Amino acid sequence: MKKLLFIVLMSSLCFACSKDDSLELGIKTLEISLYPQDVVSIDAVSDFDITYLSTNTYLADVSAEGMLTANKVGKTLVEVSSHDRLLEVSVDVMGRYNVYPDPIVDWGISQSELIEIAGEPDKSYTSSIEYSEFSEQAPNIAYLFTPGDSLMCALVIVLETYSDDLIAYMDERFIFDSEEDGLVVYCDAHEEEDVSMLMGIFNGGGGSLMVLYIENEQEDTKSRQAVSSDFKNMRKQMKTLASEKMNK
Repeated sequence: MKKLLFIVLMSSLCFACSKDDSLELGIKTLEISLYPQDVVSIDAVSDFDITYLSTNTYLADVSAEGMLTANKVGKTLVEVSSHDRLLEVSVDVMGRYNVYPDPIVDWGISQSELIEIAGEPDKSYTSSIEYSEFSEQAPNIAYLFTPGDSLMCALVIVLETYSDDLIAYMDERFIFDSEEDGLVVYCDAHEEEDVSMLMGIFNGGGGSLMVLYIENEQEDTKSRQAVSSDFKNMRKQMKTLASEKMNK
């Protein structure tokens, strides 16, 4: 009976053995789904030392002992290696709060290119397009374009009654940055030089909140001080855009 149990256990592992029958690496599952702040163990076995590496620590961390901690919503990989073997574990960090689908943030695409992705808009203007029924909690989304027809920002309208869910939604996906003059700012990285996008939440009036997504443009060659200055300027730009929307 014990022998049969051992055979069943080993058959569930993804494993590789060396020519001398030493177990180089075995993993019980190559796909893990969990929620932010969940901690699970990657069940790996080997006759040699095992190392673990998260390919995106913003989304998930892994300890030297193989304890996986989910950080933010998204999909990433954990590389597990031992001896001459390398296996990848797919990690899907799911959201408990799903107020609305991810907006399209392919900065620089044209209106026609965005429409190819999202479908025909409910409203179309010279520099913006709008979609209705984005989700139950977020009835509308608008995409704004530069005079050169490049996607500049996305604006999601969320019903104010879901304000708590919205904050939880943002916390599961982004890093809180600041709050000033009614504008709550989030970013998509821990370090300023790694931030590629800023999100701002403000009261749009009429029982609605607005969530503004905007690109954080920066050059790889810039110094930390220059990046920090750009980051502050982007906050100012977001505040200006938010103010313009509130005054309309």
